[in-house]
Amino acid sequence: MNKYFTGIAIMTTGIFISNVNAQDYGAQIDALQNEVLKMKQKINQSSKEDKAYFVKGKGLSIKSTDGKYSFQIKGRLMYDMAAIVHDEKTVNGVTSDYNSSPLGDSEGWGSEFRRLRFTIKGEVGNGWGFALQPDFADSPDMGADRSVVFKDAHIYKKIKGFGKIFVGNNKVAGGMYENTSSNAIVFNERPMHNEIMNFGNRTGITYDTDGVFGNVFHGRMSFFSGTESAFEQNINLGDAKTGSHQAWGYSFAGQYTFIDQNDIKAMVGVHYGHQNLKSMDNNDYDTASAYINGIHTISDKALDLGDWDGVPALEGFTFYGPQALVIYKNLMLQGEYQRGYYELEQLTGETQEEDYDIHGWSIGGLWTVTGEQMKYSGKKGKIGGLKCKRHCTQVKLQYQYADAVDRPSKNTSAANNGGPFRDDGGQGSVWKGGINPFFNSNVKLSLEYSHGNYEYDDGIAEDTTNGYGENGQSEVSAIEARLHLKF
Repeated sequence: MNKYFTGIAIMTTGIFISNVNAQDYGAQIDALQNEVLKMKQKINQSSKEDKAYFVKGKGLSIKSTDGKYSFQIKGRLMYDMAAIVHDEKTVNGVTSDYNSSPLGDSEGWGSEFRRLRFTIKGEVGNGWGFALQPDFADSPDMGADRSVVFKDAHIYKKIKGFGKIFVGNNKVAGGMYENTSSNAIVFNERPMHNEIMNFGNRTGITYDTDGVFGNVFHGRMSFFSGTESAFEQNINLGDAKTGSHQAWGYSFAGQYTFIDQNDIKAMVGVHYGHQNLKSMDNNDYDTASAYINGIHTISDKALDLGDWDGVPALEGFTFYGPQALVIYKNLMLQGEYQRGYYELEQLTGETQEEDYDIHGWSIGGLWTVTGEQMKYSGKKGKIGGLKCKRHCTQVKLQYQYADAVDRPSKNTSAANNGGPFRDDGGQGSVWKGGINPFFNSNVKLSLEYSHGNYEYDDGIAEDTTNGYGENGQSEVSAIEARLHLKF
């Protein structure tokens, strides 16, 4: 009974006190509830950051609770199959000389892993980080022996209010197509002019604005040394011409996004780059080239300046050009023009100081039939792919042109195959069309048909007796399929 009466007394006292101070206690209870909610949110957030998790398009990530340290693994796999369905050297009723065209009359098919890349990225505190990206499918000679090439191998530093600095092997400043990742390009390959006139990944120092100017302007500047994938630059004090320390270059690019709304985005940009090769040993230095219809599964080159065959005549080369992009809802239009020239000293046996000029351009359109809009980042100045929850479909069309026919002189010796510029560079135009069915944001099938028309200035007069035209000509039609998976 005592316990019973004691309980009643306590309850009565509590009711009395609560009635006296009802407002004060109500405020305290509300404050305690708010604190509990804040602690709950922090606990939930901390539990997410402490675990490994997948982020769509960003792979497997691990991040510390304070956000200063992170580790990320992602990758891309691209398997290609291609077939030449039509190939001839009779164009508009005129048969080309077999020896004047590098493209033979043949049909066939092939397959390859175009890219097998895995990217490892991490941040180690105070804005410092790194990136490693080996490609297990890279093969410069398209041979059976595959070599592992590092596309990215750099250290970077984020500086608040300034941007990001990369040190090591990194993609240097370039045009719109080159700036856009292979995960996001609309067609299987970048246009021929971009393949001929870009620097790719080089070792050096690169500065990126990294969102300092918001979504309005993106800039990138690079100072690099050596050729692509050249991780070592030795200084040879004995003979300047045998050392590679003179192979340096620089480039810069900028993209101005003057419209950035939900339904419409528009950008214009420009890039410029120069590589110095003066006093460098140019023996067997491989210059610019482009694959037939841009298809890497076809090992032959449609446009090729060849190597220099021991002719130390190349001082350097320069690439530049404007670009533009418009995205309106589920439609996209992009175009780019590039020009380049090779600075020459003296060819063997004759004096020649004129530059070797090349140029090219392309324009392409995209329609996402299912209504999704292509992602675009103004602060990065590039296309970011397509966000697709389930099945999406795109229809695409592109025209591209490249001209590398400029021939300042010719060495007719047999050893030089008619001169230092094999097949005289050539010029070509390609129509491409196709569809991109997406299974989700990370898996897509790309189907393309292409038709290319190529011409080569062989310097040989028309042979009416044998029915050969003045110039070497070729037409090539091909189909290509790519299964593309990224994670």
